[in-house]
Amino acid sequence: MKILFSHDIPFHLAHGGSQTHIESLMRELAALGEEVEPERWWDEQQTGDIIHYIGRRAPAVNVRLAHQKGYKVVMTEFLDMTASRPRRQLWLQRLLVRLGMRFLPAFTTRLSWESFRTVDALIFCSPIEPAVAQYLFDADPQRCHYISHGLEADVLAALAQPDAEEDYLISMATIAPRKRTVWLAEAARSAQVPVLFLGKPYAETDSYYQQFCALVDNRWVRYAGFVSEAEKQRLLRRARGFALLSEFETGCIAVYEASAAGLPLFLSRLPWATGGYPTARHIQFCPLDSPAAIARRLREFYEKAHRFAGHNFPVPTWRQVAEKTREVYRQVLAKAPA
Repeated sequence: MKILFSHDIPFHLAHGGSQTHIESLMRELAALGEEVEPERWWDEQQTGDIIHYIGRRAPAVNVRLAHQKGYKVVMTEFLDMTASRPRRQLWLQRLLVRLGMRFLPAFTTRLSWESFRTVDALIFCSPIEPAVAQYLFDADPQRCHYISHGLEADVLAALAQPDAEEDYLISMATIAPRKRTVWLAEAARSAQVPVLFLGKPYAETDSYYQQFCALVDNRWVRYAGFVSEAEKQRLLRRARGFALLSEFETGCIAVYEASAAGLPLFLSRLPWATGGYPTARHIQFCPLDSPAAIARRLREFYEKAHRFAGHNFPVPTWRQVAEKTREVYRQVLAKAPA
């Protein structure tokens, strides 16, 4: 079995969870004995059995051409923004999708909505997203699979080690508007709660990053930047809790790392968080209604937050994620062409 991985944003332009997911999955599938390669768009001699699109919608024309060539097509779609919309907005979007596909097929073909019905398998990294894909795009429930993110086995072991507790909450994310880093920093200063931020911007010239840096006072708002893996694990183990006020996420690997370290979670009261970790032991959801209310809730969380033994919710290894993904591959290869 040979799998070709396709992704549309170069890693050197935008780092993040998609890169970690793709690199981890390719590495572990290779360790399991499967042949994996990035899709080489310039190489007409490249061959394979499956094309796996990750982090983007498979273009409808590509799906048709792939099937004509005998490929199976798997799509890992991140419906993070869409799945976190209120139900009323989802209803309106569903109506627009139906009207668009009926009356503007030439236009909607460019949006590749039909790919949700034509690919051989759909994989989602959040448990709330399969139902959204079925509701909006008529995705076949039999082709939908939920397979979470994971962590490396040695990372899980390192994060589980005991350590001395220090006086801060930790937040790990790209410094970007979607993560609402500035909101959290402003809440930390207002509530006088020490929050240590880890991560880097997409570009240091970005105005949002500069706005965040102006809030860093090394007392309530602390910023360590992008640190080594060992240092990140140490800082996680010594934190009292984890905070993230993202607008939307698909699983979020940083939340998985916090869970593996046994940290209580302070997350946005939005569908990505409220429905994304149903087995979490210690989690507090924060409505994003007003800065004063966010600061008050952050203070309440900090006063009670302490690291505990064991995971906050079960975290698989990337090897286990790869094994589940390989099973999906085997299922689609076993099916006769439509």
